[in-house]
Amino acid sequence: MIIRAIKLRIETANGDFGFKLEFSRGLTVIRGSNSSGKSTLFNCILYGLGMEELIGGKGEKVLPYAVKEYFLQGDVRVAVEASEVFIEIENASGKIVTLRRAIRDAVRSPKLVEVFEGAHLTTGAELGTPRPTYLFDAGSAQKQEGFFQFLEDFMGYRLPQVATTSGGMTKLYLQTIFAALAVEQKRGWTDYIANIPFFGIRDARIRVTQFLLALGVFDRQAKRAQLDAESISIDSDWRKAYDTLRQAAVTNGVVIEGLSATPTSVLDTATVLFVKSNGKSQTSLVEHIRQMRAEHATLGEKAEAYGKASGAEALQELESTTAKLQHLSVLHERATANLTLQRASLEELRQLLAEANEDLDRNKTALKLRVLGAQMEVEVATDHCPTCHQPVDDTLLFGIVSGPQMDLNTNIEYLESQRRMLQSQINGTVEEVRQSEIVVADVANRLAATHDYRNSLRGDVSTGAAESRALVRQQIQIELELTNLQTFEGQAAILLETLCQIAERLAANQAERRSLPRDTYGADDLSRISLFEKNFRSNASSFGYESAEIADIRISLDTLTPILSELELREIRTSLTADSSASDFVRLIWSYLLALHQTSSTQGFEGHHPGLLLMDEPGQHSMRSSSQHALLQLLSGESRLQSIVAASFDENESVFLEATAGLNFKLIRWEGKLVQPLS
Repeated sequence: MIIRAIKLRIETANGDFGFKLEFSRGLTVIRGSNSSGKSTLFNCILYGLGMEELIGGKGEKVLPYAVKEYFLQGDVRVAVEASEVFIEIENASGKIVTLRRAIRDAVRSPKLVEVFEGAHLTTGAELGTPRPTYLFDAGSAQKQEGFFQFLEDFMGYRLPQVATTSGGMTKLYLQTIFAALAVEQKRGWTDYIANIPFFGIRDARIRVTQFLLALGVFDRQAKRAQLDAESISIDSDWRKAYDTLRQAAVTNGVVIEGLSATPTSVLDTATVLFVKSNGKSQTSLVEHIRQMRAEHATLGEKAEAYGKASGAEALQELESTTAKLQHLSVLHERATANLTLQRASLEELRQLLAEANEDLDRNKTALKLRVLGAQMEVEVATDHCPTCHQPVDDTLLFGIVSGPQMDLNTNIEYLESQRRMLQSQINGTVEEVRQSEIVVADVANRLAATHDYRNSLRGDVSTGAAESRALVRQQIQIELELTNLQTFEGQAAILLETLCQIAERLAANQAERRSLPRDTYGADDLSRISLFEKNFRSNASSFGYESAEIADIRISLDTLTPILSELELREIRTSLTADSSASDFVRLIWSYLLALHQTSSTQGFEGHHPGLLLMDEPGQHSMRSSSQHALLQLLSGESRLQSIVAASFDENESVFLEATAGLNFKLIRWEGKLVQPLS
């Protein structure tokens, strides 16, 4: 992206004031003395691009009073009635737009950025009808009406989703990228990529570097996030199908065996069994249906012979049914009592688990405090009384329990094993409760059916009917149960097929996970980082870095910053020279930011650097003019980089001439204050 021009218009009672400046497509040097408006120009550029958060805030409050309240014209104090800034920018496709943003205005809000097609500042094109966009409010980086979304599209970006410190995902906002492109004077030279606005992004500096270098971590992260989302969907679909099947099984008194309640990637429907339990023994559902059909046929035969049966046979059937009813009553009582005991046991186990977790947390906290205390040389943390220096037992139960006691580490290990054992017992008891609930429901259904059958038998015996209502009732009950079980079989077949499909999805998900690289960076990424490291070392050598051996510096794969002996390279004092290590760290920042562009613009290693670099007072800490010359020389030599450098050069003409000698650049300079009457 190219910044072609900027214009500040200040409306006053004495006419319009401000400035209008055009920039080179290569190196532009803005030279101005202190308090002449150099930083005002730099900040207006950032404000016009909606990037004032890099300065330290949002809105017009980050700008100096001279552009929004008053400024001095000679000895006259001129009040600002209204003010606005125009920025003309061009993207890689050659499209040019002009941005207008109010600073002080009675109607337009500073949150409004108007986008005009064409080069209004450099060619005098008419502004035409603007496209309104907004800043900072919700959706400004996602909606088409948002300015940051417009600028992202204009720059040809598609910003990735990144992890947040709270565990969620968010966009790698454009403002974080600009922190590596624009370095303001006050706090910008304190880190390799300083002043990144806080959006809750985890390791924001690393993410910005990874994006500019076009490392493949975002593609892998997006793929992993997609697989994670799919895993959640698989788990939800499996549990939904399993719960539906289980509920249908419970309703029909059927026990499911060989089917996991949690998703599995291998499911053989032949190993899934449906069984019926009578409280003592279990039979398969298929066998149970066969037995019921045989019983139905037997009842039919009995019904045909009922008219020929004697009263003694009817009484014998009544007695047999009464005995069966008593037997089922005993089974129901036992099953109900067993279920009650299992539920009580489950509640007790859960209480024990909660207590174990609480004890474990207390012991871990005590151990943590003990370790921290030992590091700070607190005597009690080393098992000694700080007053009498006598040994102190390493336990939370001293004086409460007699006999040998475990120390904190041993107690933590014991509690961990207890917790695992209790959790395993809880899982087993939960399954036992489920099975017992099915048995109780089945026995209760058979008990109710037998009770109805006995009552019908009594009616048959008392009335002497030629046709047994009891047998008819029993046949109807069997027919209803058979219908329900057959319906269940059909439903179970469909749900098992669904579970098989979910298992296949899980297997494919796991296979794709295994295919993802285990390391953070792939071979292509490592090549890019290696080139980035070479460019960084070359730049540091050119800038005269002296605080450490440049050949020993490398880029950390963990932080993507320069390290020496596994320590992040910042200020390493080797000798007290006039050129302090503080200025050496600034040289490292120069090297780092420039290497990002150099690597990104290398053929075969193309990245996402937009080819724009803004620097306000890079010559920090009395930087040698030779180092400044090396910086400007490298900047001017980058054909695909627009660099805008604002500097005072210590307000010394000889320093400026030495720093810019033999360079091709555009100089912007003014006499007095930057804000002048506009023609």
